[in-house]
Amino acid sequence: MIVQITTSTFGKAGTKPIEFLKSKNIDFRLNPFGRKLSEEEAIDVIKGAEGLIAGTEPLTENVLNQLPDLKVISRCGTGMNNVDLEAAKKHGIKVFNTPTIHVDGVAELALTGTLASLRKLIKNDKTVRTGEWSKSMGSSLYDKNVGIIGFGKVGQKFCKLIKPFTSNIFYYDPFIEPSDINSSIADPTSLKEIFDISDVISLHIPYSEENHHLIDKKLFAHAKANLTLVNTSRGGLVNEEDLYDFLNEYNDAAAYLDVFEKEPYHGKLSELENVTMSPHMGTSTIETREEMELEAAENLVEAFGL
Repeated sequence: MIVQITTSTFGKAGTKPIEFLKSKNIDFRLNPFGRKLSEEEAIDVIKGAEGLIAGTEPLTENVLNQLPDLKVISRCGTGMNNVDLEAAKKHGIKVFNTPTIHVDGVAELALTGTLASLRKLIKNDKTVRTGEWSKSMGSSLYDKNVGIIGFGKVGQKFCKLIKPFTSNIFYYDPFIEPSDINSSIADPTSLKEIFDISDVISLHIPYSEENHHLIDKKLFAHAKANLTLVNTSRGGLVNEEDLYDFLNEYNDAAAYLDVFEKEPYHGKLSELENVTMSPHMGTSTIETREEMELEAAENLVEAFGL
């Protein structure tokens, strides 16, 4: 059996996942490009493999139609929006993901992005490097109103990390019953109300067609002029054109973005000083990556009954 690994960081954070595959005598191939694959590259690279430990490359119907040997996709990560699940089902391909290990890493990055944006850390860093040595006044997180959109595992972990700074925490999640959440943790509210009252808003929801451009100019019209928006969840949730217009109009507003609708990102948000960006690195900690890759390998091995 041949297993193709397309996630580009596999084995770089730690040796556990590779040692595990070797212990099962599995013949595996690593990503030859060391980056996210295009559709055409994915077809060429995966061809002939029965098992796939997948990254974020597009596993579309077109791709899966041309991979007749593929029997198992083990996604290294929680998001499944890059996998055509209907096409996989049609071809009898089993699909797995790693739904919990990412939680701490993503929530910690959201907190990092929040604090860096509020304190204008990147802008101040630049003045030191250029010799300007001027200070841009930031804001404290203390006692701010924080809105969390999506109150699943990552949203709740982010809430716990924020709690020492403020108790003014609100969440919007239509799939959670308020009675299931301790009212002392956070208060449920509507999506519009989140934008009406929040100084900081952090997104923690999966991408779906229903959520496409969920955050748009209609909601930004309700936002405070100094809102800090944080997205470590998925690209496509925020209308980037509308976000650009909002941030361009209100210089005291800010955004931290780890995810984008099209990646790598080359859009005009990068022109704005009140935007801080990173290259989809929510799970990029040594601890998170090693354990996530190990779980993906274990899921694949279990699926084949080895």
